[in-house]
Amino acid sequence: MNVTEKNQHSLLHEMETKRLELKYLAQYHGFSHPETVRLSQELDDLFNTYHQLNQQ
Repeated sequence: MNVTEKNQHSLLHEMETKRLELKYLAQYHGFSHPETVRLSQELDDLFNTYHQLNQQ
């Protein structure tokens, strides 16, 4: 496994962890709660990073 593959695997793991946390927060606090919004933005950043890695 090369560095890019390790980075992708690590990103996928982090994305899945944040996705599950986001799901819980949205169900518990609602979609407009500041913590839910913040986590959604973090997840969006991770998706963008992952997408950029796959473009190389």
